[in-house]
Amino acid sequence: MEKDFCEINKKGWNALVKNGEPFSNTSLPEYGPFMANEEKLKLFKNIEGKKVLELGCASGKSLEYLKKKGADEVWGLDISEEQIKNAESLNIENSRFVVSPMEENPGLPLEYFDYVLSLYSLGFSSDPMQTLKLSSEYLKSGGKLILCWIHPFFNCLKIEEDKLVIAHNYNDESKQIITKGPSKVELMQYNLKISTIMNGIVNNGMEIEQVIEENPQEKNGIGDYQSNYWDARKLKVAPTTLIIVAHKK
Repeated sequence: MEKDFCEINKKGWNALVKNGEPFSNTSLPEYGPFMANEEKLKLFKNIEGKKVLELGCASGKSLEYLKKKGADEVWGLDISEEQIKNAESLNIENSRFVVSPMEENPGLPLEYFDYVLSLYSLGFSSDPMQTLKLSSEYLKSGGKLILCWIHPFFNCLKIEEDKLVIAHNYNDESKQIITKGPSKVELMQYNLKISTIMNGIVNNGMEIEQVIEENPQEKNGIGDYQSNYWDARKLKVAPTTLIIVAHKK
C-alpha cells in the first residue's frame, strides 16, 4: 500500500462529502454516464439470499439497491470515514461498513461472498493488482466479481477548442492527480489499460465471463455528471465505461 496515495484519497473523499460538494458518485442501478444500467444489463443474477461486498462503497447506495433486490448480507469498505458515515445512516438491514483502503484486508472473511462489486473504484486503489487479488480471496468458489471503471481509451480523449484530441498516452499507466467538485478537490488515480485489468483478474484465479464496453444509443443523458470530462462528443470514438464480469474458479 502506498501511504501518500491513500492519504490524498482519504482526505479528498472526506472533503467532498463533508463540504457537501456536488460530485459524481456512481451507484447502482447506474453503471456510469451514458451507460446502460443494472435494470437493463441484469449482471447480478439470482441476487436473492446472496452475500455482497462492495470495494469503495462510497455512500452505500449500491448496497441499499441490492438489499432491496433481495441480497441477504451487504458489506461495504471505503477509505473515507465520511462516506462510511453516510452509508451507515441508511440503516440497511444486515449490513456492515468498514473504513479501510481497498488494497488491505481489515479482517473481512475469505471465501465468503457471492459477489464482489467494484464500481468506479479500482483506479483509486494504490495497488490495483493487490485489490484484485483480495477480491478473488473474498469470493466463494463460483462467486462473481463485477468490475466497472472508466474506459481506458475514453480517458485518453479531450475536447480542445471544439476539437477531439488524444491528450493522454494509452500506454501510460502512471498515477495522476485529478480533481472533483467545484472547489477542485484533489484525488489520485491510476489509468489502467484493458489488458492490465483483465490479466489482473485472470492471474488471480478468476475467469472472465463478459466484457461490456458499448454505450447504448438510446441513452443520451449523463444523470448527475456535470464535469466536461464526460462530453458526449467523445462518444463518437470511445465508450465511457468498461464493465467486466468474472467468476472465481
